[in-house]
Amino acid sequence: MKNVPKTIAAVVAFALLGVSGAMAHPDRVDKVPSNQALVLKNFEYSLQRDDFPGIVESTIYNVVIYKNLYPDLDYSRLASMLQRVSKDNLDSSISYKAHLANMYLSYGSTINLMLEHAPSNHEYIFKQISEQLEQKFLASHD
Repeated sequence: MKNVPKTIAAVVAFALLGVSGAMAHPDRVDKVPSNQALVLKNFEYSLQRDDFPGIVESTIYNVVIYKNLYPDLDYSRLASMLQRVSKDNLDSSISYKAHLANMYLSYGSTINLMLEHAPSNHEYIFKQISEQLEQKFLASHD
């Protein structure tokens, strides 16, 4: 039981290394890392950790960043997991972020995110998604 927090920390750290490494070298974003399947699998594992809301929330943010950096990967499994998190998570903030991330996976090609390299607050990314989706859907219903 003592190894569970260490295992979770290792999974999150590995996922963050993949994302932060890509953000540190924006000129290399066009090259997809060979460990992409493992990164996606770690995202899936972390999204299932309902007993650690911080890990789930951080993973949602990292999924959005990864989709922004590597838009052509298959995110269908993550989309279904984000949909589950948005419906089942008891924290309304996490549910909302999961819903926005799921929408971003679906409509990411029409959303232009401005990434910050050292954000102290991850809310900026979800605000951008929310505002752009609102503009897209409100403009289409006029």
